[in-house]
Amino acid sequence: MIDKTDAKCDQDFPEFIVHNNSQVPDRTLAIVYNEESPVNELKRSLDILEKCEVDYIISTCVTSYYFLNQFDASGKSKILNPIDLIANRLLKEYSHIQKIGLLATTGTINSKLFHDRFQSMPFELITLNKYDQEEKFMKSVYMEGGFKSSTISDSAYDLFNDALKSLIDKDVQLIIGGCTEVQIGIKNADVNIHFLDVIDVLVDEVVDLMNLKKIEIAL
Repeated sequence: MIDKTDAKCDQDFPEFIVHNNSQVPDRTLAIVYNEESPVNELKRSLDILEKCEVDYIISTCVTSYYFLNQFDASGKSKILNPIDLIANRLLKEYSHIQKIGLLATTGTINSKLFHDRFQSMPFELITLNKYDQEEKFMKSVYMEGGFKSSTISDSAYDLFNDALKSLIDKDVQLIIGGCTEVQIGIKNADVNIHFLDVIDVLVDEVVDLMNLKKIEIAL
Protein backbone atom coordinates (compact mmCIF):
# COMPACT_ATOMS: atom_id res chain seq x y z
CA MET A 1 0.00 0.00 0.00
CA ILE A 2 2.88 2.37 0.78
CA ASP A 3 4.57 1.57 -2.53
CA LYS A 4 1.40 2.30 -4.50
CA THR A 5 0.58 5.55 -2.71
CA ASP A 6 1.57 8.73 -4.52
CA ALA A 7 2.78 10.78 -1.54
CA LYS A 8 5.06 13.80 -1.48
CA CYS A 9 5.13 14.24 2.30
CA ASP A 10 4.13 12.53 5.55
CA GLN A 11 0.63 13.90 5.44
CA ASP A 12 -0.09 12.45 2.01
CA PHE A 13 0.16 8.87 3.26
CA PRO A 14 -3.00 7.09 4.39
CA GLU A 15 -3.88 6.64 8.02
CA PHE A 16 -4.13 2.95 8.74
CA ILE A 17 -4.25 0.65 11.74
CA VAL A 18 -2.70 -2.83 11.76
CA HIS A 19 -3.91 -5.47 14.17
CA ASN A 20 -1.67 -8.52 13.92
CA ASN A 21 -3.79 -11.09 15.73
CA SER A 22 -1.46 -14.08 15.90
CA GLN A 23 -3.93 -15.91 18.16
CA VAL A 24 -6.44 -16.66 15.40
CA PRO A 25 -6.60 -20.47 15.10
CA ASP A 26 -5.64 -21.90 11.72
CA ARG A 27 -8.50 -21.35 9.30
CA THR A 28 -7.77 -24.34 7.06
CA LEU A 29 -7.56 -26.75 10.00
CA ALA A 30 -10.93 -25.49 11.19
CA ILE A 31 -12.56 -25.98 7.78
CA VAL A 32 -10.94 -29.26 6.70
CA TYR A 33 -10.47 -31.06 10.03
CA ASN A 34 -13.09 -29.36 12.21
CA GLU A 35 -10.41 -28.13 14.62
CA GLU A 36 -10.71 -25.00 16.78
CA SER A 37 -12.82 -22.32 15.13
CA PRO A 38 -11.22 -18.91 14.45
CA VAL A 39 -14.56 -17.12 14.82
CA ASN A 40 -14.02 -15.77 18.34
CA GLU A 41 -10.60 -14.31 17.57
CA LEU A 42 -11.74 -12.88 14.24
CA LYS A 43 -14.65 -11.26 16.02
CA ARG A 44 -12.25 -9.84 18.63
CA SER A 45 -10.18 -8.28 15.85
CA LEU A 46 -13.25 -6.78 14.21
CA ASP A 47 -14.42 -5.33 17.53
CA ILE A 48 -11.02 -3.74 18.15
CA LEU A 49 -10.86 -2.20 14.68
CA GLU A 50 -14.44 -0.98 14.67
CA LYS A 51 -13.80 0.81 17.97
CA CYS A 52 -11.11 2.71 16.09
CA GLU A 53 -13.90 3.92 13.76
CA VAL A 54 -12.19 2.81 10.58
CA ASP A 55 -14.07 3.06 7.29
CA TYR A 56 -12.90 -0.21 5.80
CA ILE A 57 -11.45 -3.45 7.11
CA ILE A 58 -9.25 -5.88 5.20
CA SER A 59 -8.26 -9.37 6.28
CA THR A 60 -4.99 -10.47 4.71
CA CYS A 61 -5.99 -14.13 5.11
CA VAL A 62 -8.19 -15.15 2.21
CA THR A 63 -9.42 -18.31 3.96
CA SER A 64 -10.70 -16.20 6.85
CA TYR A 65 -13.41 -14.79 4.57
CA TYR A 66 -15.25 -18.10 4.84
CA PHE A 67 -15.94 -17.09 8.44
CA LEU A 68 -16.07 -13.31 7.97
CA ASN A 69 -18.82 -13.71 5.36
CA GLN A 70 -21.00 -15.29 8.05
CA PHE A 71 -20.81 -12.28 10.38
CA ASP A 72 -23.52 -9.69 10.73
CA ALA A 73 -22.79 -6.88 8.27
CA SER A 74 -24.40 -4.22 10.44
CA GLY A 75 -21.10 -2.76 11.67
CA LYS A 76 -20.09 0.75 10.62
CA SER A 77 -16.85 -0.50 9.05
CA LYS A 78 -17.16 -2.21 5.67
CA ILE A 79 -15.18 -5.43 5.13
CA LEU A 80 -13.70 -5.46 1.64
CA ASN A 81 -14.20 -8.83 -0.07
CA PRO A 82 -11.17 -9.93 -2.13
CA ILE A 83 -13.03 -12.62 -4.07
CA ASP A 84 -15.50 -10.07 -5.42
CA LEU A 85 -12.63 -7.73 -6.30
CA ILE A 86 -10.77 -10.50 -8.14
CA ALA A 87 -13.93 -11.41 -10.07
CA ASN A 88 -14.49 -7.79 -11.09
CA ARG A 89 -10.86 -7.40 -12.20
CA LEU A 90 -11.04 -10.55 -14.31
CA LEU A 91 -14.21 -9.44 -16.07
CA LYS A 92 -12.76 -6.00 -16.70
CA GLU A 93 -9.24 -6.87 -17.84
CA TYR A 94 -9.10 -10.58 -18.66
CA SER A 95 -12.40 -11.38 -20.35
CA HIS A 96 -10.47 -13.17 -23.13
CA ILE A 97 -9.10 -15.71 -20.64
CA GLN A 98 -10.81 -19.10 -20.44
CA LYS A 99 -8.86 -21.35 -18.04
CA ILE A 100 -7.76 -19.90 -14.71
CA GLY A 101 -5.54 -21.66 -12.18
CA LEU A 102 -6.12 -21.11 -8.46
CA LEU A 103 -3.34 -21.44 -5.91
CA ALA A 104 -4.95 -21.34 -2.49
CA THR A 105 -5.10 -23.20 0.80
CA THR A 106 -7.11 -26.38 1.01
CA GLY A 107 -9.45 -24.52 3.36
CA THR A 108 -10.19 -21.91 0.70
CA ILE A 109 -10.69 -24.55 -1.98
CA ASN A 110 -12.89 -26.82 0.16
CA SER A 111 -15.03 -23.88 1.30
CA LYS A 112 -15.60 -23.01 -2.39
CA LEU A 113 -15.06 -19.30 -1.80
CA PHE A 114 -13.83 -18.83 -5.37
CA HIS A 115 -15.81 -21.63 -6.98
CA ASP A 116 -19.17 -20.31 -5.76
CA ARG A 117 -18.33 -16.78 -6.95
CA PHE A 118 -17.16 -18.07 -10.34
CA GLN A 119 -20.26 -20.17 -11.07
CA SER A 120 -21.89 -17.45 -13.13
CA MET A 121 -18.66 -16.26 -14.73
CA PRO A 122 -17.27 -17.27 -18.15
CA PHE A 123 -14.11 -18.87 -16.75
CA GLU A 124 -13.04 -22.42 -15.97
CA LEU A 125 -11.39 -22.55 -12.55
CA ILE A 126 -8.59 -25.12 -12.28
CA THR A 127 -6.95 -26.35 -9.06
CA LEU A 128 -4.16 -28.80 -8.25
CA ASN A 129 -4.83 -32.50 -7.85
CA LYS A 130 -4.97 -33.72 -4.24
CA TYR A 131 -1.35 -34.90 -4.11
CA ASP A 132 0.13 -31.71 -5.54
CA GLN A 133 -2.16 -29.59 -3.35
CA GLU A 134 -1.12 -31.28 -0.10
CA GLU A 135 2.41 -32.53 -0.75
CA LYS A 136 3.66 -29.57 -2.76
CA PHE A 137 1.71 -26.36 -2.21
CA MET A 138 0.40 -26.88 1.32
CA LYS A 139 3.67 -28.39 2.44
CA SER A 140 5.57 -25.37 1.12
CA VAL A 141 3.37 -23.17 3.30
CA TYR A 142 3.10 -25.22 6.50
CA MET A 143 6.34 -27.24 6.72
CA GLU A 144 9.14 -26.32 9.11
CA GLY A 145 10.89 -23.54 7.22
CA GLY A 146 7.76 -23.02 5.12
CA PHE A 147 6.20 -19.76 3.99
CA LYS A 148 4.49 -19.24 7.34
CA SER A 149 7.87 -19.31 9.09
CA SER A 150 10.07 -16.34 9.87
CA THR A 151 12.94 -18.09 8.05
CA ILE A 152 12.05 -19.81 4.79
CA SER A 153 14.00 -22.82 3.52
CA ASP A 154 15.07 -23.54 -0.04
CA SER A 155 12.99 -26.73 0.13
CA ALA A 156 9.83 -24.67 0.61
CA TYR A 157 10.59 -22.65 -2.52
CA ASP A 158 11.32 -25.86 -4.46
CA LEU A 159 7.99 -27.40 -3.43
CA PHE A 160 6.14 -24.23 -4.34
CA ASN A 161 7.80 -24.12 -7.76
CA ASP A 162 6.78 -27.75 -8.34
CA ALA A 163 3.18 -26.92 -7.42
CA LEU A 164 3.22 -23.89 -9.69
CA LYS A 165 4.57 -25.94 -12.59
CA SER A 166 1.92 -28.60 -12.03
CA LEU A 167 -0.79 -25.96 -12.31
CA ILE A 168 0.72 -24.36 -15.40
CA ASP A 169 0.92 -27.82 -17.00
CA LYS A 170 -2.89 -27.89 -16.88
CA ASP A 171 -2.82 -25.27 -19.68
CA VAL A 172 -4.13 -22.43 -17.54
CA GLN A 173 -3.77 -18.96 -19.02
CA LEU A 174 -3.74 -17.04 -15.75
CA ILE A 175 -3.03 -17.91 -12.12
CA ILE A 176 -4.81 -16.39 -9.13
CA GLY A 177 -2.72 -16.09 -6.00
CA GLY A 178 -5.54 -16.93 -3.63
CA CYS A 179 -3.43 -17.15 -0.48
CA THR A 180 -1.19 -14.54 1.15
CA GLU A 181 1.81 -16.88 1.03
CA VAL A 182 1.64 -17.20 -2.76
CA GLN A 183 3.23 -13.74 -2.97
CA ILE A 184 6.31 -15.11 -1.23
CA GLY A 185 6.81 -17.99 -3.63
CA ILE A 186 5.93 -16.21 -6.86
CA LYS A 187 8.69 -13.62 -6.37
CA ASN A 188 11.30 -16.33 -6.83
CA ALA A 189 9.50 -18.23 -9.58
CA ASP A 190 10.67 -17.98 -13.17
CA VAL A 191 7.37 -18.24 -15.04
CA ASN A 192 5.82 -16.40 -17.96
CA ILE A 193 2.10 -16.36 -17.25
CA HIS A 194 -0.53 -13.83 -16.23
CA PHE A 195 -0.68 -13.61 -12.43
CA LEU A 196 -3.34 -11.90 -10.32
CA ASP A 197 -2.68 -11.67 -6.60
CA VAL A 198 -5.47 -11.21 -4.08
CA ILE A 199 -3.47 -8.89 -1.84
CA ASP A 200 -2.41 -6.71 -4.78
CA VAL A 201 -6.04 -6.38 -5.85
CA LEU A 202 -7.09 -5.47 -2.31
CA VAL A 203 -4.38 -2.82 -2.13
CA ASP A 204 -5.39 -1.39 -5.50
CA GLU A 205 -8.95 -1.06 -4.22
CA VAL A 206 -7.76 0.71 -1.07
CA VAL A 207 -5.66 3.16 -3.08
CA ASP A 208 -8.60 3.89 -5.38
CA LEU A 209 -10.84 4.51 -2.38
CA MET A 210 -8.26 6.84 -0.87
CA ASN A 211 -8.19 8.83 -4.07
CA LEU A 212 -11.94 9.32 -3.82
CA LYS A 213 -12.02 10.52 -0.24
CA LYS A 214 -10.00 10.57 2.93
CA ILE A 215 -10.65 7.30 4.71
CA GLU A 216 -9.14 5.22 7.47
CA ILE A 217 -8.17 1.65 6.72
CA ALA A 218 -7.66 -1.26 9.08
CA LEU A 219 -5.57 -4.29 8.16
